[in-house]
Amino acid sequence: MKTDWQQIRDMMNTVIDSCEQLEAAGLREEHRAATVHINGVDYSVQEFLISAWTLPENIRYQIIRERHDAGNDLPYVPEAARILVAMAQACAELVGARNSAPAKTAIEGMQHWYKAYAVPHMIAAIEGAGK
Repeated sequence: MKTDWQQIRDMMNTVIDSCEQLEAAGLREEHRAATVHINGVDYSVQEFLISAWTLPENIRYQIIRERHDAGNDLPYVPEAARILVAMAQACAELVGARNSAPAKTAIEGMQHWYKAYAVPHMIAAIEGAGK
């Protein structure tokens, strides 16, 4: 099973960049009612925010349907998918927490573990299994 990691990276970068731009613009709760006029219609920040999280949910279901139609259903949740979801959830807890820097040492340790320990050792085991 092959994965288009660039597509995943592009999708994640799009949402990370978008969230960063909204934070830099000063987005706060009281801005939810703010509106912008587009082609004769007023749209609120809240409407855009709701769309920003429901659009990926809808895309997820479209991907599931199209995989099914192509006979490429997932028989289980792949380990890489579980890792991505868990990391995204951990990252979500960091939104707005820069000043307190929670779990900084643990995060650095985790990043080191992935890069220097887990992945290289798993690759070595996989390569050794082929011999």
